[in-house]
Amino acid sequence: MRTEIFEFAGFNETTLPAELWLPDGDVKAVLQITHGMTEHMGRYDAFAEYLLPLGIAVAGFDLRGHGKNPGDPNVASFGKNGWEASIRDMRLFFELLEHRFPKIPHYMLGFSLGSFLLREYLGEYQEGVSGAVIMGTGYQPGWLLSIMMGIVKGQIRKAGFDYTTDLVKQLSFGTYNQKFQPNRTDADWLCADESELDKYLSDPLVRGSISAGLFWELIGSMKRTGSRFEYDGWETDMPVLLISGQDDPVGDSGKGVRTVYQCMVKAGMENVTLHLLPNARHDLLHEKKSGAAEKACRLIADWMRAQG
Repeated sequence: MRTEIFEFAGFNETTLPAELWLPDGDVKAVLQITHGMTEHMGRYDAFAEYLLPLGIAVAGFDLRGHGKNPGDPNVASFGKNGWEASIRDMRLFFELLEHRFPKIPHYMLGFSLGSFLLREYLGEYQEGVSGAVIMGTGYQPGWLLSIMMGIVKGQIRKAGFDYTTDLVKQLSFGTYNQKFQPNRTDADWLCADESELDKYLSDPLVRGSISAGLFWELIGSMKRTGSRFEYDGWETDMPVLLISGQDDPVGDSGKGVRTVYQCMVKAGMENVTLHLLPNARHDLLHEKKSGAAEKACRLIADWMRAQG
């Protein structure tokens, strides 16, 4: 295994830290990862190690206001207009990998917040994408999201775009955590594996909260991707894997993920696969104790190989 840590120029020449895991032999496929809220690409090291013996190179970058990027170390934020800029960052990174690995199948994976970024990305850019893994995603009714956007907009006026408030913390993470009372930590909803959860909570590159502005942008994306017209422009034969934990509150314990699946099928998509893994919450790739993390790795690898 070889690892390259580097920086690349994102949209508007913003410098972003990136990581590339390379197999020892020939590269048979590339998997580009867009990580979740508050985390960073370094948390995908074990996942990359699983894929490398199969000839799959794994790559990704720390999203704006996350990981090794500048900003408040306790609050993740993209900055104003950062959502659209992040989609442009994803495209530029895609082009960088295409140049490095020409004529090699190029897959994309988006987790949590990254799943919504990827769903919007695919609404704009599909050329060259061999398939998409959408992990830890969800669906909420548009009317509810509109109400939440109004509330969070008030918090932006109160605290500022790149800052958080107690109400934002409660709406973004606290509501999810209520489903797992009594709580050991403020992040029990993320992972049932206490050892892995404690590693996350003590990780100096993890930012504990998201800003009011980023939460507002995320809700806006959830509303747009929840539209019944969202998938009308997607290529009907593009392979898509929807994968989540059965107990993931972001996916409403599977209900929201099934809704996304049904919307894709209704739009005429012909190659959509759905897996809901038991004994797993949101952070699927770190549910090691139950065996769900290993099963998720195997399902993703098998799905990629099945695409040819």
